[in-house]
Amino acid sequence: MPSRSSLVSEIQQLLTGEQADPRAAQGLFLLPVVMELVLRMFLGVGFDAYFIVATLIVAVATVGAVLIGLDRLSHRWTIALPVLDIVALGIYRFSEPTAIAVAVVFPSIWLGLQYGRKGVIITTVVVAATFVVPTMFFLGLTLMDALSRVSQMTLMAVICSAAVAFVGDLWKAQYEQARNTTARLELAMADVIEQRRLTRTIVNGVDVGLVALDAEGAYDSTNPRHEEFMALAYPDGHRGMAGQEGFVYAADGATLLTSAEMPTTKAVQGETFRDYLIWVGEVPAERRALAVSSSPYFRNNGEFGGAVLAYHDITELVVASRIKEEFVASVSHELRTPLTSIVGYTDVILDDSEHLPDDARAYLLVVQRNARRLHRLVDDLLSTALQSVATVLDVERVSVTELLERSAVEARKAATAAGLELDLDTAKAGPQLDINGDSERLAQVFDNLFSNAIKYTPAGGRVVGSVGRDGDVAVVKVRDTGRGISESEQSKIFNKFFRGSGVLTDAIPGVGLGLSITKTIVDAHGGSITVTSELGKGTTFEVRLPLADPPLVPAA
Repeated sequence: MPSRSSLVSEIQQLLTGEQADPRAAQGLFLLPVVMELVLRMFLGVGFDAYFIVATLIVAVATVGAVLIGLDRLSHRWTIALPVLDIVALGIYRFSEPTAIAVAVVFPSIWLGLQYGRKGVIITTVVVAATFVVPTMFFLGLTLMDALSRVSQMTLMAVICSAAVAFVGDLWKAQYEQARNTTARLELAMADVIEQRRLTRTIVNGVDVGLVALDAEGAYDSTNPRHEEFMALAYPDGHRGMAGQEGFVYAADGATLLTSAEMPTTKAVQGETFRDYLIWVGEVPAERRALAVSSSPYFRNNGEFGGAVLAYHDITELVVASRIKEEFVASVSHELRTPLTSIVGYTDVILDDSEHLPDDARAYLLVVQRNARRLHRLVDDLLSTALQSVATVLDVERVSVTELLERSAVEARKAATAAGLELDLDTAKAGPQLDINGDSERLAQVFDNLFSNAIKYTPAGGRVVGSVGRDGDVAVVKVRDTGRGISESEQSKIFNKFFRGSGVLTDAIPGVGLGLSITKTIVDAHGGSITVTSELGKGTTFEVRLPLADPPLVPAA
């Protein structure tokens, strides 16, 4: 007898096609036949010719089932097996006493199960031919009497076959639907797996450290690049939680970060940041500079789900920036010495100018003025490289209007040479527009603004400087009708060494330090500088400086 699992498999094969192994179905039919044989032997009932013939037919069907199951006989003969079983049952009916004919449900179910509607028709025809017709001829009954004797048996066989055929068709439809659904799911799963494999390949291949944190700060996943950074920061291993302290340093490369200052801690708190500079590594010579960015993600219900951090290795960029600053500082320092000599000797000569011709004195004044300006620019370049431009201020009470007018005098000469018109509006300045500041540094601010306006305005354009008062703040504006600044570059123009794309294309001279120095000086005075611009229409710089307290008026 087949096992339970093989029996289920055979029934599934019967439901899914005509190539099913018939041994299981025939084996089920043999159960009542064997039982009949055992009962007859136990009760001492003999075996008449009908019983022997019917049993031989069953044996032939059983041998056929075995041969078909072993692929020794074509599966086309499978349909003959339940037919032979029904014929044998019809013959068994004439062997008294017996009730084995009720086993007709087995081959009927077999036909309906494996062959569907065709099996129902075959069952009806075969049962009628083997039950109704022999009853009429062998017993000499009329058709109605024969039907009355075998109608229940025939009806039961047909109903069983039809019911099973209906259930089988329904099962096949559902099975086909399930198979199609399974196929679609397999395709979708294969696509998901492929996409996941591609994503994993990209994540593992990029030269950026990536780490995903859950809402509690636990490390969900990391890529190999980030694991390299982790090995530098945590040579003794990492617990897999945000905020763990290790060999992680601040932007200066020397101050250890606390747990609260760790980028992972900030990320778990929901902060979004970019280019958070840290250094990792126990040995100073092997430390790496990392620019960290964090983006939180949220679940469908809006709850915080965690964060993804990206670690960019910018060590070479930071080192190059330091080398550049050191180079600028070195060059500026070397230029400072000869310029100091030029300014000093010029001052000495001018102190004894009584014996100089008037034109020579005028020339020396020009040399003195420009040498001092150049000396100031070199000082600013050096201060910028050393990040200390705001540390040297000689504060006194100065008039913003007078400083702007002096800068405008020098700028008007350059504007005329460039074919530009330069105007100055001081009508709104008021009588007391004084601030506490460094006149040399503030003059440098206004000189830079006028110089830029002239440099970036084509011939035929116009430059306008104005000064006014807004409450307790002095407002200086320098407006031009030049090329303008794109919106994307306006936020970068105060960065050191930044030069716009159009300026680079047109090869306009400069190093990109003027506005950086200007902003540093304005900030040192407690003021602010802003820019508004439109490409092709011009640019306006606005400097706001806090006014000094009005002088005390002596009592009469």
